[in-house]
Amino acid sequence: MKYILLCTWLLLTGISLRAQTAVRGSVADIKDSSALQGTTVTLCNNTDTSEVAFAVTDAKGLYIIGNIAAGHYLLRFSFSGYDLQYKNLQLASAVQDTTVPRVYLTVHANDLGNVTVQAAPMRVKGDTTEYTAGMYHTKPNATAEDVLKKLPGVEVSKDGSVTAQGETVQRVLVNGKRFFGDDPKLATQNLPQDVIDKIQVFDDLSDESKASGFDDGNRVKTINITTKKSTGSGYFGKVVAAAGNKQLYNSAVNLSRMQGDQQIMLIGQANNINVQNFTMRDILGGGNNRGGGVAMAGGAAAFDVSPNTTGLTRTIAGGINYKDQWGKLTEVSGSYFYNNLRTNTAQQSLTENFYAGDSSLLNRQDASGVTQRINNRFNLNIETGFDSANTLTIRPDFSWQQSDNTSSSTTSNTRGKTGAISNSVANTNAASKGYNGNASVVYRHKFSKVGRTLSFSGNFGATKHEKEGTNYSLTEYFSNDSVAVINQRYYSNTNSYNLGGGISYTEPLSSKSLLQLEYNYAFKQNNADIKTFAYDSAKEAYAIPDSLLTNLYQNNYTSNRATVSYRYKNNKLNFSIGSGVQWSTLTSDNESKGLYLRQNFTNFYPTANLNYKINKTTNLRFNYSGRTGQPSVSQLQPVVDNSDPLNITTGNPALKQSFTNSFRMLYGSFDRANAKTIFATVNASVTSNNIVNATITNLATGVDTIMPINMNGAYNMSAMFHYGFPLKNPKSNLNFITRITGSRSTSMLTTIDANAVRNAQENITNSYSFGETIRWTTNLKENFDMNFSASPSYNIARYSIQPLQNANYFSMSLSAEPTYYTKSGWIVAANFNYTMYSGRAAGYNTSVPLLNASVAKQLFAGKRGELKFSINDLLNQNVSITRTITDNYAKDVQTKTLTRYALLTFTYNLRSFKQQQQQKQKDMFMPPPPEKQGEATPPGDNPGTPPGGADGGAPAGPPPGV
Repeated sequence: MKYILLCTWLLLTGISLRAQTAVRGSVADIKDSSALQGTTVTLCNNTDTSEVAFAVTDAKGLYIIGNIAAGHYLLRFSFSGYDLQYKNLQLASAVQDTTVPRVYLTVHANDLGNVTVQAAPMRVKGDTTEYTAGMYHTKPNATAEDVLKKLPGVEVSKDGSVTAQGETVQRVLVNGKRFFGDDPKLATQNLPQDVIDKIQVFDDLSDESKASGFDDGNRVKTINITTKKSTGSGYFGKVVAAAGNKQLYNSAVNLSRMQGDQQIMLIGQANNINVQNFTMRDILGGGNNRGGGVAMAGGAAAFDVSPNTTGLTRTIAGGINYKDQWGKLTEVSGSYFYNNLRTNTAQQSLTENFYAGDSSLLNRQDASGVTQRINNRFNLNIETGFDSANTLTIRPDFSWQQSDNTSSSTTSNTRGKTGAISNSVANTNAASKGYNGNASVVYRHKFSKVGRTLSFSGNFGATKHEKEGTNYSLTEYFSNDSVAVINQRYYSNTNSYNLGGGISYTEPLSSKSLLQLEYNYAFKQNNADIKTFAYDSAKEAYAIPDSLLTNLYQNNYTSNRATVSYRYKNNKLNFSIGSGVQWSTLTSDNESKGLYLRQNFTNFYPTANLNYKINKTTNLRFNYSGRTGQPSVSQLQPVVDNSDPLNITTGNPALKQSFTNSFRMLYGSFDRANAKTIFATVNASVTSNNIVNATITNLATGVDTIMPINMNGAYNMSAMFHYGFPLKNPKSNLNFITRITGSRSTSMLTTIDANAVRNAQENITNSYSFGETIRWTTNLKENFDMNFSASPSYNIARYSIQPLQNANYFSMSLSAEPTYYTKSGWIVAANFNYTMYSGRAAGYNTSVPLLNASVAKQLFAGKRGELKFSINDLLNQNVSITRTITDNYAKDVQTKTLTRYALLTFTYNLRSFKQQQQQKQKDMFMPPPPEKQGEATPPGDNPGTPPGGADGGAPAGPPPGV
């Protein structure tokens, strides 16, 4: 009997195997029979046209679709710029291989004479999403930022920050190497569009993770821009000079030189029109406090910050970026960047502070100030391989900064809208300087056994900040008819250093699995020396020591962590799970007050990562990690900061470290047949021992005293869904982006009334935001370019102790960037932004229409020059409004901005490459000469018609948005 069953099984298996067949064929242009590389060939069900499988033709126009069961199918052939073609296909079970006669595609009527062979606009490779820049058409003289605005799943805000797949991009690489350190804007706003080949979006791992192959959870959303290889040796860049009314000016230079592996880029700019093509970084912390104040903690959320640049800023900046290959095994890249900013600000703000019951305080403030900041940053990256088994990465960076700040303000506090509590005037002056240096080293050895590695890592860092200044304020309290005067000078000297190291060993358990053992050590020391002196009118000098505001403090943190991880990987799945145990010690030594505190902690560090490849174009990722957070030195030291007499801050030496569990899921899918994209992300985190603010409010004087404490119950969550698809007429892309955010934060609020009665309550703040963005971008090859977006947002804030102050508010932002240009070189462009606010405090519910317009004429051979006349803020309506919601207050701020002005700008684009390289660049997207092949279908025959005949219901033509 068993032999009969065996024979039956073999017979059925043979039939099943014979029923699997491969479909192969080729695709060519009907006009000249040239091969069409990149054609998408889709095998569909004949009954419902659902997709069964697909393939993409190679350089010879050939394709093959394997493992297809017998049946009746429909073949669909699609290629950018050509009409769709269909072909019926009957696969018999007895046939092992089916060769389809050669199919010829016809150029779409609207694209005759303008067809080049191009790559797919987008593809998913593992956890990397890759875009072909040349498939997204932009306006003339565009930058990388203009290309990013066209990409599905990528957004560029008005301030130039980039979001990809719902997460902020923190790093932009150029050809896989860091570009001016980790400043995204220096790449996106300075690289020209015409030298870009591909744009890749992925989560970059730490150097330690790259060495070991295990994800340690320290991921950074990253964009890598690859340049066209055909640009070869030569240089490119541009020079800009502009002048306008109000004594306004703008100038910039951008020059890149390429020669073999060596790339050098010089950039510079000087203007007083609030333009910074870089990210401003303040290593000294800014502000006017003396360095001993506590950083504000808790759940603050600025839901809808106005896109308009605030203040009036004069900018001088410049830098150099270098990349080269030293020998066969060493790559070197580095950069230096300098910026000098002077900013004048004028603000009006209204803050509503919430307390238990129905009490609230209103704080109205007019403030102005001038800040001068000079910053120097340097970074270097050296990657060398001694041989195929040993690699070394060295990455030092250094920043030095000095700043000067003066500010003045007048403030009034009222209970409700009429009950006056206090008035104050304040003036501060501060000068500071400091540096921040870090260096990391990673060494990796690969053994002869595949998968067995040994890695060593080390890092060292040091900072030093020096600050001195004066603080004057006069406050009038109406409850007791008193006046308080503060007149002080302070000196603050803080420094820190840290060092750490780790060792990681991986051992293969099989061809698909690895085991990792890891140990890490870290030490950090913070030192603070703050001296404060009150003004002595008799001596006419700051000569009276103030012990309350003077402090000598040291804080040490030491940790040891051991981790075990396991990873499994096959063609579809990459999975890792691990857990570590960390023992840490936190000591605080306050010599000024004779206080010493030692705390010991034991924490588990779990991690889990999953990357699942559902199919060639669909990917699912999941990440989980647990992390500790240490309090800063300013949060730990118990020194008072009264630079704002109505908001006094102090530290808390008893603070514990926090612990956060973070979850993240990302889904991405791209349908190559119709260019539809879907991205979805979900992020959530829960924090125990969260560092939040405890606020004590004196209701008689309106003075808040703020100190950080640890509390539980905080969480944050966010979700984003993106759906994008192309439109046919006009050729364009439409994207819908839905966002939902929610958070729960806790704080302790205490009031002291006129009778010194204290009332302490825990406040729970729940905040939610719901937003939708509709974005439409054209993808036309000439004459017209448009970016349009509409972004409504609805925000909710709920307070447990003050439900009467619960707030719902709405904002809407509309943006349009049309550009019309002619072959003769005329360019007419506009940039319109309309922002509407509602649900805010009286006087802040405004609508802001901002219109910029320009007319330009391209000049000289190759249109290398451009003369442009532009008017910014044509309607003279520019204003900046922000709203911030925290645990116990809502704050609306209006800031003076740069209003209507006109500029006349001259731009000259530089291009110089060797002749042979120029020819390669011209032909880079053209296919190789077609090889003669047997032609089963003559060019004159109809290669196929859509279902229902030539006018059937199927779409006629390729996805038009790409």
